Amino acid sequence: MYFYEVIRSCDECALTDEFLGLCKNSPDLQHTREAFEGCLRTLKSIKPETDDKAVIEIEKITLLDGSLGDNVCARFEDDPEKYGLEINPWADTLGYRADEKSVSKYGAELFSALVIWEMTWFGFDEQSIQQRVGQWDEDR
Repeated sequence: MYFYEVIRSCDECALTDEFLGLCKNSPDLQHTREAFEGCLRTLKSIKPETDDKAVIEIEKITLLDGSLGDNVCARFEDDPEKYGLEINPWADTLGYRADEKSVSKYGAELFSALVIWEMTWFGFDEQSIQQRVGQWDEDR
């Protein structure tokens, strides 16, 4: 199953609740809700670029403070490296396969919320993300 199919299988209210649960420190949850809902509409409108060699998975990791966290990453067949999704084109991420074990372990809504959390780390739309990435290049 591709990531875009996992998103489409989700109950939108449950997916939104899972995402907002990750944002408990947000100073304005209503604004975050509206931004997330707009992002979700955008994600559902994008034509995915499917790639059968790319897989999104989530693994438990120990954080610096000793607590457990969820590491969302992409991996590619024949490549031991794992890659973040924060600046990846959304059409590509949507077209990656979803690791079945991760989806089963977390459930479709939490899996999707965690992946979208990573995708939107630098903004709720690709233009904002690319502007931020462009700023990094200018600052070098």
